[in-house]
Amino acid sequence: MTPAPTASSTTIVAVTGATGFVGHGIVAALRRRDTRVRALARRADRTLEADAEVVQGTLQDPLSLARLVEGCSVLVHCAGAVRAPTAAAFHQINADATAVLGELCAEYGARLVLVSSLAARQPGLSPYAASKRAAEDALARMPGLDWCAVRPPLVYGPGDRATLPLFRMMRHGWLAVPAVPGARFSAIYRDDLGEAVTALVESDARGIFDVSDTAPDGYTWNDMAAAAAGHLQRRVRMIAVPRRLMQTVAAANGVVAKLTGGAPMVYPGKVRELYHIDWACGAGPLMRATGWRPRVALGQGVAQTFRWYADNDWL
Repeated sequence: MTPAPTASSTTIVAVTGATGFVGHGIVAALRRRDTRVRALARRADRTLEADAEVVQGTLQDPLSLARLVEGCSVLVHCAGAVRAPTAAAFHQINADATAVLGELCAEYGARLVLVSSLAARQPGLSPYAASKRAAEDALARMPGLDWCAVRPPLVYGPGDRATLPLFRMMRHGWLAVPAVPGARFSAIYRDDLGEAVTALVESDARGIFDVSDTAPDGYTWNDMAAAAAGHLQRRVRMIAVPRRLMQTVAAANGVVAKLTGGAPMVYPGKVRELYHIDWACGAGPLMRATGWRPRVALGQGVAQTFRWYADNDWL
């Protein structure tokens, strides 16, 4: 496949999750191309990149979703839940809402670009992974829908709160990692992911694409520690955390969640994800389909992220 013509100011691209870490990077990449952005937000006063048009609403509100999609050329569906109290809640937010958006895109003739997750390739590991695969499967069953999906691995970069604990640990000279000999994972800098999604918006590519940075075989946790040590100019020691200890933490979190009604970040499914041996992927098919290329390798991305955290007093 070849890339389609570049989007212009007459093109409206709708985005869910635009106020989040990944979504902000996607909107920024779109605006660099002078693309008009329409964003779904819970509050109309949310600050968005370059004065994007805001549709107030949620993924559970069909009327606001219809307003979001109507008249747009492409919908980038980036919103979703990474934590939820139950498997049913994961499915409702990540899969059911995607199905509704797919139906709306088919009705209004819009292309849909789904930001899924690399976890979707292992749906048996966790409710989160299963819900992301279910979202992809729902779109695949829709006749006449023009769609594609991208599966990011670990996403990091300036402004990310999810990976901030890792950087804080490394700043103090240590890094707690799952005790999984031979484990590998891929990563992508947030700005590179934004450009990759934008390349899909501008293309006619169809299918499900893995995305990663310049290392198609991924990294080990030793590589991550070395990247941090190179920037910090100090040794970063790794602490291997036994799976049984994490399972105990997950069980305790589950008890607390039942008492408080919260949604634990670490639960049994998340432990299975963390201790899975292979989260590495390459981006060859995506690059061939769109012409996109990653620019930021791990060492450079880690250094830039550390500098941003330090400049903004997050560490």
